Amino acid sequence: MVTKGIIQETLSKVVLAVAGFILNIILARELGPADYGVVGVVLNIMFVIEPLLTNGLRQAVSMIVSSQEVNTRKLWRQSITLQLIFSVVLVAVGLLLLGRVAVWLNIEEHRNTLYLILAIIPIKGIFFLNLGFLNGQFNYKQHALANSLYSFFRLIISLVLLYITRNGVLAVLVGTLAAYLLAMFFTRFDWQYPDSTLTIPNRQLLGLTWGALLFYLLINIILYIDVLLLRGFGSTEATVGYYKASANIGSLLYFLFLSVTQVSYPVIAKLFSQQSWQELKKVANTLFLSVFYTSALAFAFTFFFAEIFIKLLFGAQYLPAAGVTPWYALSIGLLSIIIMLGNMMITFEHKKNYLFILLGSLVLYLLLFLALYKPLEIYAPPVTIIIISVITAVLFVAILNRHYHSVFDVKNLVKNIGVLLLMTAAAVALQLLASKVVPPALSGALIFTALALVSFFAVRNVREAVLHSVSILLAKKK
Repeated sequence: MVTKGIIQETLSKVVLAVAGFILNIILARELGPADYGVVGVVLNIMFVIEPLLTNGLRQAVSMIVSSQEVNTRKLWRQSITLQLIFSVVLVAVGLLLLGRVAVWLNIEEHRNTLYLILAIIPIKGIFFLNLGFLNGQFNYKQHALANSLYSFFRLIISLVLLYITRNGVLAVLVGTLAAYLLAMFFTRFDWQYPDSTLTIPNRQLLGLTWGALLFYLLINIILYIDVLLLRGFGSTEATVGYYKASANIGSLLYFLFLSVTQVSYPVIAKLFSQQSWQELKKVANTLFLSVFYTSALAFAFTFFFAEIFIKLLFGAQYLPAAGVTPWYALSIGLLSIIIMLGNMMITFEHKKNYLFILLGSLVLYLLLFLALYKPLEIYAPPVTIIIISVITAVLFVAILNRHYHSVFDVKNLVKNIGVLLLMTAAAVALQLLASKVVPPALSGALIFTALALVSFFAVRNVREAVLHSVSILLAKKK
């Protein structure tokens, strides 16, 4: 059942990624860089607040339903009350701030349309709360179906509205709202244990909620504030559009790693509850190394082929930001390592000091962006994320090793990461030289293939990490 559920959930993530990518391609081609840049700004406003509704309470409910014989009807009423309170607070904050945000971002002409985000908030909250119940009941099929249908409905409705109204912002926001409403009908779950007298105090429910909620809020701010900062600090709408198209290619990596972290989460939790430290060490180290290995390959691949894919998918007018793609892909990979380490701390129920570290990382991100924006311009966001991700990863690993049986083999990780960095740098340097003699696409294909094969077979720990990660994804013991 677990293996089948993992496959279904992974496929739903593929549908989400592909549908979103298709929507972005069509929007970019139909609207042009300037108008597409505005759509990117609006969407990132919505994404920044998303974790307040999609994380925390959903995980808390899933944990309770999967482990306790609780009356699900009573728990749903209790949890939806809390979710609606969150929604009302967010709507109130939105009413106060959206107008000022529109002025700061210089998109006042879309000010009234922005308020559609406030209508999306409560619907999205209920949708994801229901997904939490489905996940807790191990109803993976229904969970995956609801997510996939949301992606499909959003794509179709947004495109229809785009061609009717020629207004990208309106089309995407109304399409998102309608998709959540339609997909809601597919989030129905069973009412279990109607005679149960077990009650979950609100304090306990909130205690399970707030750590994960704040963690993913901070992660989402780091992930999605880039476009808002670029626009707020004076980048033109067209420049933001170039950047958004380039980042969309790199962000596909995020959906891959999101599936990996979601699948590994229950594995790590189970091993921790059993105090199986040796196996836990193996899982943690192999996941860490496999994510970095994939990130290194993604950097090389997008360095070689970003211009080809951007021209093919978005059009030649978006080429000015092609150089951003490899750095953005690498930044997403490193940020995914932070998510994996944070999930471990949430699972281990460690003191919430990791939230202060992540908050400090966000502050550092803003300061570095301010310092790097003028010299680096659109390269500032990914370079800044890379810097803070490295610093945060070092601190998180130090905390985990101090309190949990030195779960990470730091010496071995540093050695293998160093080898991968040298191989990737050598491949990039070789491509720069070879592309002057042979067609860049041909030299890139040959060099990338060589890099992937040599790194996989030459570095034993990389090979073991990848194979072990595959075994985790297939829910099998190696």
